Amino acid sequence: MAAWVERDRATCERILADDFVLTSARGMLMPKSDWLAAAMSSFVCTAFAWEELLVRTFGDAAIVHGRSRQQASVAGQDWSGLFLVTDAWVKRNNQWQVVSRHGTGPIPE
Repeated sequence: MAAWVERDRATCERILADDFVLTSARGMLMPKSDWLAAAMSSFVCTAFAWEELLVRTFGDAAIVHGRSRQQASVAGQDWSGLFLVTDAWVKRNNQWQVVSRHGTGPIPE
């Protein structure tokens, strides 16, 4: 998430698998190419923090459940608050990458 905040495209490209898909909190399915384009332009995050993380590994796969807080906007609309996030990670060629993310929120405090 630090790479997103810092708009570090190279790190984001490396962490996200080529077949990555985001199921966004706003009801959109977004492949890697679309997420990268938006993350480097209309998705603006000024602060991000994990409040809770639970990582469950299953061999060369892992599910990460988290609660996060962010100050952000999407295309100029406020998208700040508390979110629930679930990521699916896989280990391919000795490298961990995210293949899927589902976000829910903002949720009530």
